[in-house]
Amino acid sequence: MPQIYLKPSHHAGALHGPTPLARASRAFTLIELLVVIAIIALLVSLILPALGKARKTAKATVCLSALRQVGIALLTYTNDHKELVIPSYNMTGTDGSSSPFDGWAPILDRDGYVQASGQANKGAFYCPETVDVEGVKTGQTGADPNNPKGWMDWPFLRTGSAHIPQAIPDLGFEKIMRVSYWVNAINPVGGTVFVEQDLHYTGSVGYGPGLNDAYVKATKLSAFLRPSTLVSVADGVYVGRQRDNRIGRTNSRIGYRHPGKGGGDANTVFADGHAAPLHGTEFPRALDGTNYVEVRDENIHGEPTVYANPDKVFAVP
Repeated sequence: MPQIYLKPSHHAGALHGPTPLARASRAFTLIELLVVIAIIALLVSLILPALGKARKTAKATVCLSALRQVGIALLTYTNDHKELVIPSYNMTGTDGSSSPFDGWAPILDRDGYVQASGQANKGAFYCPETVDVEGVKTGQTGADPNNPKGWMDWPFLRTGSAHIPQAIPDLGFEKIMRVSYWVNAINPVGGTVFVEQDLHYTGSVGYGPGLNDAYVKATKLSAFLRPSTLVSVADGVYVGRQRDNRIGRTNSRIGYRHPGKGGGDANTVFADGHAAPLHGTEFPRALDGTNYVEVRDENIHGEPTVYANPDKVFAVP
């Protein structure tokens, strides 16, 4: 009877398990897997910051789009009111304690130019990168850099230095609005009784009486020397305080919420309706008594400006 021979290699694995070569191959594959995991972790650590920056850029774009909408609304309001610019707010007297302040944003909402979402953290008057803090509680933002990146509720009643949100139903202001933008306006409340008319983009209409019994009136469009360079609204809170617009200044009301040079960008609307970001080191300033030459050169020879007519402000006597 013929004998049948089986190849030794056929039974080696079945009887004695994987060969040394097979075991080495399996161990090497595990090492490769660990290397792949390490590479993925490294890639994730590199990608996450980029994704975070992309999210911030997207939110900055949403904010800029909202401000473009606001810019168009401001122009439309002016066209509908015989070229009179919207008031920063309407008031009586020199301290505002006798009646609530309405505000430019509530006026746009009430009159149907831009619809607001009440005290919600959304809508055209609320930047998606707003820090959720009440930016102005007692008239100033102080030294906390987050305060000008926060919000303020309008309309409000000014009691002493406190701002108390309060609707004005008799005038059609049925809701309180959360606003995270600043408006370039003369805001002499609690300050000098000298009334400077048409100095900035707008003003606190009704303030007075000032020098020679003058009251602040609505700014005229004809007062703007260069509308395309005149700041009207920007990331920030409240109004006024133009001398402190730069990053790091105490009581600055400009909120540099978005990525950019000099510590961040503030999205900005100009008097001609267009919107663009401004760097923290380039945002225009007003005089504070010690920076005449520097600020004069910024406002006359450069752009943008916070003055309706820089040539008039810095005219040589």
